[in-house]
Amino acid sequence: MNLGGAIHINKPGLLLVFIVVALFLFYFFSKSADTSSAIKDEFKDSIDLSNLLIVAIKAAQNGGNEVLKTKDNLKIDSKGKTGEGINDPVTTADYNSHCAMEATLKHQYPDISIVSEENKVMCNNSIVYDYSKPNNVKIDVMDSIKPNVIKLEDITIWIDPLDATKEFTEKLYQYVTTMVCVAVKGEPIIGVIHKPFENKTYYAWVGKEERNLKVGSSDGTQTKIVVSISHRGTIEEVLKKNFKDVKVITAAGAGYKVLEVVAGNADAYVHNTVIKKWDICAGNAILNAIGGRMTTKNNAVISYFNDGHPVNTDGLIATVKEHDKYVGKI
Repeated sequence: MNLGGAIHINKPGLLLVFIVVALFLFYFFSKSADTSSAIKDEFKDSIDLSNLLIVAIKAAQNGGNEVLKTKDNLKIDSKGKTGEGINDPVTTADYNSHCAMEATLKHQYPDISIVSEENKVMCNNSIVYDYSKPNNVKIDVMDSIKPNVIKLEDITIWIDPLDATKEFTEKLYQYVTTMVCVAVKGEPIIGVIHKPFENKTYYAWVGKEERNLKVGSSDGTQTKIVVSISHRGTIEEVLKKNFKDVKVITAAGAGYKVLEVVAGNADAYVHNTVIKKWDICAGNAILNAIGGRMTTKNNAVISYFNDGHPVNTDGLIATVKEHDKYVGKI
């Protein structure tokens, strides 16, 4: 049986196949290009919050590094007196930390809205900081696959370049923190609190598992409430009047006090005088992320829009649980 023979190629048929394949490829890549262009147009003015979390952590750490570098060569000025008549200092460490934190955020997001305690300082834009990814930051794989994309116009970053400045000048370094908070449409979503003198960074993201802090619990023997050393007003007298068995703990720095509540060393952090929102935004986000709450003393939610009004005038209650226990008693 002869299986050999010539194979005859039908040239018109081959040309037809070539044309069909070419048209298909043209259609496929045209649709892909249109889709890619549409995605770029949709997200060009947006930010992926998983990336922003990483940059926020780096910003807090870069600010903390400036605090450490400046601690032994300080120039101290005064912003005036607080409402309690106490000197309100500002130092070169505050300014240097602000510039490092702002530069870190602007390096990645040039047009992002930032509110800072020291936003009037003129920074040297020629200084280059370390913008590499911070160590020991884990982002959930699913958050990378499905980015949490938010419109740029809806995001406000609140930074406190040096919380507890007065105590910093007194070398009470345990209270010092640098903080970054990401607010979306006025709601605190991501909080970062960095302790430069302990080289520890605490962060949490509302609705996500990204966090590196442990929630503790009080021993329950008595109510422990932490208040400000320098802004306490009449809070101690009020608390002892309204709670039968209460231990009042004094400490500095809003960031430090929130972390004490998270750790279970205090049941609540309360404040009955004015407080700036850059002091409390990061702590508010962290508490929200772990199921806690931060409100005014009258239980109103605190908003963090960049509206030119950075002062919370109605006191503060911050808790992990039993929040209503303190409402109306501050």
